[in-house]
Amino acid sequence: MVGQIMNLFCHQWDMISANRISLEPAFVLHTRPYQETSLIVDFFTRSYGRINAVAKGAKRPKSPLRSVLTPFSKLSISLAGKGDLKTLSSAEILDHYPLSSGNFLNSLVYINELITKATEKDDPHLTIFDKYQFFLESISEKDHDDDLEMLLRDFEMTLLQEMGYGIDLIKDAETNENIHEDTSYRFDPNKGFTKIHAGNQSKISFLGRDIIDFYEGRFEKQAVRNSSKTIMRIALDYHLGNKSLNIRKYLTKNH
Repeated sequence: MVGQIMNLFCHQWDMISANRISLEPAFVLHTRPYQETSLIVDFFTRSYGRINAVAKGAKRPKSPLRSVLTPFSKLSISLAGKGDLKTLSSAEILDHYPLSSGNFLNSLVYINELITKATEKDDPHLTIFDKYQFFLESISEKDHDDDLEMLLRDFEMTLLQEMGYGIDLIKDAETNENIHEDTSYRFDPNKGFTKIHAGNQSKISFLGRDIIDFYEGRFEKQAVRNSSKTIMRIALDYHLGNKSLNIRKYLTKNH
C-alpha cells in the first residue's frame, strides 16, 4: 500500500515537473498587450525553442516580471503550464546588450521576425540561439555599421542551415567545379549556383569573385555586400514561402 502511494506521488510529481521550466536562458522576440497590465511574450529559449507565455502584471511599475520589457537583454526565466500558452513566474536579466545605432535596432527586429517565421514552437535550435547571442554581443560592442552586413549574412546562413537549406558557396551545382572568379552565375535556391553560358540570359546574376568573397567573409566591397544580400533574400523568401517579413515593408515605407 505504501509503495503504491509512493509510486502515485512520484508520478504526480513527474507530471508537475514536466510542465515546469526553471531558470532557462531566453531572449524576448516579441510582446503584445494582454488585458490591462499583462503581456503575452514570445520567448526564444536555448533548450526549448520558441515559447509563448503570459507575464501577469508585467506592465506594473514594481512588477517582478517587468524585466521582459527591457530590450536587448538575455533573461533567465521560469514558467509553467501544459498548453501552448505558459505562465511566466520569474524573469531576471542575465546580460544586457546596449545598441548604439538605429540600423542595429532594425537588424535585430528583422532577426527576431526571421526566427519567429522560420522556426516552430517548442522546437529547440541551440545553434541558432548561440548565433543570436553572438550577434547581439558583436553589435553591442560596435559604434558603427561596418561589420553589420557580415554579421547579418552569417546569421541568415546559420538559420538556413538549421532549416535544412544550406547554400553551397564553393561549387557550381551542375558541374561540381569550383566557382570561378571571372564567371557569372545564376542562383536557384533549390539547386545553388550555376554558370551562365554564352547566349543565355538571367535577370539576376552574380560574379564569381563576389560569391567567393561572400564565402570567405570579405565584405569590404559594395558589390559583395549587395550580392550577398540579394542571394540571402532570394533563398529566405523562397524557403519561408508566404511568410513575408513585415520589417521589410516598414523599412521600405519609411525610406
